[in-house]
Amino acid sequence: MYQTPEQTSVNNEEFKPNQCVIPFAPELIDFILAKKKLTTYRFGNKYNYLNVGDLINLQNSSTRNMVATAIITRKANTTFKDIPIKTGGHESYRNKEHQRQVLSGYYAYIGRKIADDDQFLVFDFKLIDTNK
Repeated sequence: MYQTPEQTSVNNEEFKPNQCVIPFAPELIDFILAKKKLTTYRFGNKYNYLNVGDLINLQNSSTRNMVATAIITRKANTTFKDIPIKTGGHESYRNKEHQRQVLSGYYAYIGRKIADDDQFLVFDFKLIDTNK
């Protein structure tokens, strides 16, 4: 299991990618390319149009470069309070408040901390190709 990096991104503006593109913080790209990170949690329903079997491009949110192509293997809905702090396909957090701090940084543009009842989409994906 791998840990969340010490320094994580803070996004003061909402990133609006093209269809079938999911951006990732630059500190997570190496985990994706190493096939350690195969799950992502997405605030709200912005990506609800995606379904199991869809091909997606994974993008570095800082450089805007596409880093890989993946296929969605699972889609689920949950709330922040039910997101685990440790799983096999996602970086682990020290505790629930650390998870809230990191995700609140990724979604800083909403203007508040992530709340327990905030909705999240969960996607598992499998890399098909990398752009390296």
